[in-house]
Formats: sequence, structure tokens, C-alpha cells
Amino acid sequence: MSQMNQKKTFPEQWKVYKETIENALDRSLLQISCRQEKVIEAMRYSLLGGGKRIRAILVLEFAKLGGIPEKQAMPVACAVEMIQAYSLIHDDLPCMDDDDLRRGKPSNHKVFGESTATLAGDALQALAFETVLSADIPAPCALKCAKLLANAAGHEGICGGQELDLAWEGRALSASELEEIYLRKTSALIRAACLMGVAAA
Repeated sequence: MSQMNQKKTFPEQWKVYKETIENALDRSLLQISCRQEKVIEAMRYSLLGGGKRIRAILVLEFAKLGGIPEKQAMPVACAVEMIQAYSLIHDDLPCMDDDDLRRGKPSNHKVFGESTATLAGDALQALAFETVLSADIPAPCALKCAKLLANAAGHEGICGGQELDLAWEGRALSASELEEIYLRKTSALIRAACLMGVAAA
């Protein structure tokens, strides 16, 4: 077979990536029997609740361009998905966007209660930084990845975007105001995923 014929199509490569990422996420947060198992169950519910995994795939693709193997970059990719899962749990809370469903399933707080859902989001955010800082990459690279992730998650990124979304709720927004929300609440983590893939390498 020629090299052209051996190359996977985009949907085929996407499927392989998704399966590999899902397995890595599953291993990153194992089900264990302990006193705090309810919050672990809530974390797993949202972390493994589906999605396109575009952010993790971007990390892996940019890391591959930088020349490091997928196995080394995978913790960084998982960390981005953990931040994404945390943000969705908190977005759905009654004090935020008050959504009962997420991807066709009951939101985390509808299944586990508001307090456990809040803690699950908090714990996923902490686990994201633990995961990226434990990656088998040089320490300066891991620190750079953690800084990029923190920036995307904080007041300049997801949290800032959510604050604007809440503050401007109920009124017509200009194109620039909408863009500011999207740039922080959605685009910041996508941008960080690309930069973290480069930083990991």
C-alpha cells in the first residue's frame, strides 16, 4: 500500500484520538471505595460524560508537531479536559446558568446535589493542575503548561467570561460584547490547549 492509502481519514483519526483520550481520562480518576466516594463519582460523571474532546486533541496534535510522543503529552491533554468538565459543572449550577441538562443527561447538580456538584468542580480543577504538573515532561515545560491553564481558567478566561455572561444577562448585547464573552468563556481554553501542546514539547 502507498503511504497515501495508509493515512487515516480525519474521522478515523478523530475516533482513535477520542478513544485514547477517554481511556486516559478513565484511568486518571479511578473509582475507589472511600468516605469521599460520592464526590469522586460526581467528578467521573462529568469528566467521562462525553463531548468532542477537541481541546485534548489540539494538545496532542500541537505536541506531536513539537516532536514529543502522545503518551508524554496525554496528561496535559487530560488536564485541559478536567478544566472543561469543571467549568461545565459550575456553569449548570442554579446560581449560574441554571441548566437541568448537559449533553442530553441530567446536570451534575441534578444527580448529586448542588454542594457535591460544586465540590466536584473544585476537585476537578485541582486535579487538572496535579495532572499537568505530574506529566513526564521537563519541569519548566510542565510549569509553562500550568501557567497557561491557570490563565485560561481564571478571571482572564473562563471565570471572567462567566461573570460577564451573568452581569449582562437579560439585555441585548452588541457584537463586541458577545465576542468578549466567547473569547473568555469558550475560546480561552481552546487557545490554551494549542499553546500547552507547544509548551509541553
